[in-house]
Amino acid sequence: MAEPDAEVMAQKAVDRDAGLWRGLLNGAPEAAQELCTRFGPKLLAFAAARFPQDRELAEDVMVQSLATAARHIKWYNPRKSSFATWLYGVARRQIHDELRRQRRRKSVPTGAQTSLEEAAGVADGRDLAEVVAGGLDARRSVAGLARVLSEVELEVLVLSSIDELSAREIGRVMGRSERAVHSLLHRARRKARERLTHDEQ
Repeated sequence: MAEPDAEVMAQKAVDRDAGLWRGLLNGAPEAAQELCTRFGPKLLAFAAARFPQDRELAEDVMVQSLATAARHIKWYNPRKSSFATWLYGVARRQIHDELRRQRRRKSVPTGAQTSLEEAAGVADGRDLAEVVAGGLDARRSVAGLARVLSEVELEVLVLSSIDELSAREIGRVMGRSERAVHSLLHRARRKARERLTHDEQ
């Protein structure tokens, strides 16, 4: 019973994305509003995990990403990826442009850190979001790992745990194979556990 329901829901999501795409192509104001409403909060969470000290900058990146997507909607090819995957790719480029401009890693504020113990315990493939309650706590848990993870490891963890993209979708966003994404996720969780063990000694 659940499988047909899941298929129906998936098809509805595809149809909704297709409607949004066509609306943006035609310059429909309601499509622009739907783009912001549906994807603004998710892209903000994605950017906020990379810029935990600067909420305003994260919001700017989110706005720039949405504006770029709307302005260059002709770039999107539904045969190659889902709309969400393409949109995260746009946001990722905006984030990397900003990181290159800054030329330095931002530190994580003490108030945004949570215990590494919860994050390190996620060793069985479950999303970090299952361990903590709510999107904000998930963002803080991932941000708290910024000091022990490389940028690419943090990125895959954010896309997986906060934005809930599959390994295949993450691979498309980052230009990596699905196997490489699984490897990065495994390494990120292992490094968190090793850091926790070191801190306990």
